[in-house]
Amino acid sequence: MSLRTAMTTTTIATTIAAGAAFATDTPCEERVASDCSWVTIYPFNTISKLFFENPVSGSLTGYGTGFIVSPHCALTNGHCVYDRDGQRFLADDIHLMPGACRGESGWYENMFGTREAIHKHTNNKYADLDYSPRRAVDYGSLHYVCPFEELTTFMPLCFGYASDWAQMSGYPTDETPDDSLDRNQWLAYGDVTETADRWVRYDAHSTGGASGSPVWNWSTSETLVEVFAINSTHWNSCDGGGPRLVWQNETLIRDWMRWEPTLAQKFEAGCVEWTILPFFGLIEFFGAHPARLLEPDVLRLANPVGPPPTGPTRRMMQVIERGFYEWVEYDLQPGKPQSRRMIQLLTAPGMDLEGEEGAWFPGMPFDPQSQGWLSIDKATVLLSGSAGRAISDQVIGVERALVEADEIDFFQPQPDGGAETQDIREDDPVTEAEEICIGDLNGDGEVNGADLGLILGAWGPCTATPCTGDLNGDGNVNGADLGLILGAWGTCQGG
Repeated sequence: MSLRTAMTTTTIATTIAAGAAFATDTPCEERVASDCSWVTIYPFNTISKLFFENPVSGSLTGYGTGFIVSPHCALTNGHCVYDRDGQRFLADDIHLMPGACRGESGWYENMFGTREAIHKHTNNKYADLDYSPRRAVDYGSLHYVCPFEELTTFMPLCFGYASDWAQMSGYPTDETPDDSLDRNQWLAYGDVTETADRWVRYDAHSTGGASGSPVWNWSTSETLVEVFAINSTHWNSCDGGGPRLVWQNETLIRDWMRWEPTLAQKFEAGCVEWTILPFFGLIEFFGAHPARLLEPDVLRLANPVGPPPTGPTRRMMQVIERGFYEWVEYDLQPGKPQSRRMIQLLTAPGMDLEGEEGAWFPGMPFDPQSQGWLSIDKATVLLSGSAGRAISDQVIGVERALVEADEIDFFQPQPDGGAETQDIREDDPVTEAEEICIGDLNGDGEVNGADLGLILGAWGPCTATPCTGDLNGDGNVNGADLGLILGAWGTCQGG
């Protein structure tokens, strides 16, 4: 990507993010349709239209959204890949088309090609019919064999972050403000109105087809993306909501992101070979292109001078120039918007985590006391890479063949320690009564002594799945769950 394109990305972000200042007065229909230039630019080029393939005609029918987080993985909602009521994965073949846009013909411009998913994944709590609230854990993933050649930096995931503002972008299939643009990517934004342990609600307009859209905040003068949730639902005609990225799903999502097909699968599919740019390669790149670096003062960075005063403010995972990174950020004054931050790099390409004393990077000075703490200079390189400023110029309009992978059995994923979803219908509204009855463990329509007895009988760390009484999904039955029971005591609304 050229510097001009990088500046265009910032301009787009600033235009949309300007709504944040007026988000308390966000109109019900605030959505903006992207044009066919926006969707070629990071991060919008990672957002994909999902299609079902007709097994007879081979035609593709759009139905939802996903966003690419690594060379072989896209995240979406659980209900986009799994029939919860039928207790099975969806039988239809699913295809991804990143950066889809309505062209002059009225159909989709195929900017980067299309891939067919060979694995569909969700989590154990999504598949558990007894788990509630479903909105808290409606997440899943799709794996495909050949990466998209021009896409090299992907959406950064921000775990445990409570934002006060939300933007999302996806592919709604109905109720768009302009049906002549109903195959475009639509951006929505607004205030976050409620943040629970595992789900979030916001005044950003969600409709059918927007399921699986990334939900993020722009930080650092609208240059950095922080994806903190996945859009899955709405309560009324003006809002949206979905599961947050939190510690309970961190391990599972990391495993999904780091999945790789076998060499045999890559060879059979005809994948193009590509290389990973290691962290010291990023340093060399920005050394040769200093104009692409973000300003350290704007990034609010501080040199590590000692242990942080508090716990981490956020935990990040991202694939930058095809390499997997994981880092932790510590605000020196948590809760203060302009607080400076220290960054500890946990994983990066070229970082030898198995080496003696936690070896650093080849060709770079090794400090046995560093433990991955980054100087301002190195942290600036990391965050500039996170913002997509190391992306090579993209080649658009090259004809590419559809990659067809052999159909294999879908994998039932490993438990993640707590999660769940909507059902198979797109972006269903959620009733308030569903949340009010969170403590109705025996399903009799009331929260009473019988449910209290189940809580007390299961007291302590969870030893089974599902874990009866673990209402907040933290892996323990304790006072927090007891408080939820007492707070919901009585007859369920609508029961």
